[in-house]
Amino acid sequence: MSKTNVSRCTIPKKKNNNNLYVKVKNMNENNSRKFDINVYDSDSPTKELLPVYVDKQLTHTDTLEPGAEKTYRIDVSSVGKRVVFEIAQKMGGSGIKVSRNNKSKSVNIHIK
Repeated sequence: MSKTNVSRCTIPKKKNNNNLYVKVKNMNENNSRKFDINVYDSDSPTKELLPVYVDKQLTHTDTLEPGAEKTYRIDVSSVGKRVVFEIAQKMGGSGIKVSRNNKSKSVNIHIK
C-alpha cells in the first residue's frame, strides 16, 4: 500500500489581483513526480477547491518529469486574504520547498 505525502503552504493574495501564479519544479533528476494540487481559501470552513489552470486547461492532477517545471494559474477572485496550496504525492517525494520573490508575480515551489 502506498503512502500519500501531503505538503502545504499558505500564500497571501496580492491586492487587486484575481490570479495567483505558482511555479512548481521537480528537483529530482531521476524520478518523475505525479501529484494532486489542492488550493482553497484559508478562511473557508468547507475548503472548496479553487480552479487551477495550466496552459488554459483546468487541472488538479499533473506529472512533472525529472528537472521539469510548470507554472499554474489559480483563480483567487473569491479569496479574501490568503490561500492554502497543497501538493499530495502518492509515490515518492519528501515534501516541498517554498520561495517567494516580491518582485516576481509567481511563487516558486520545489518538489524534493
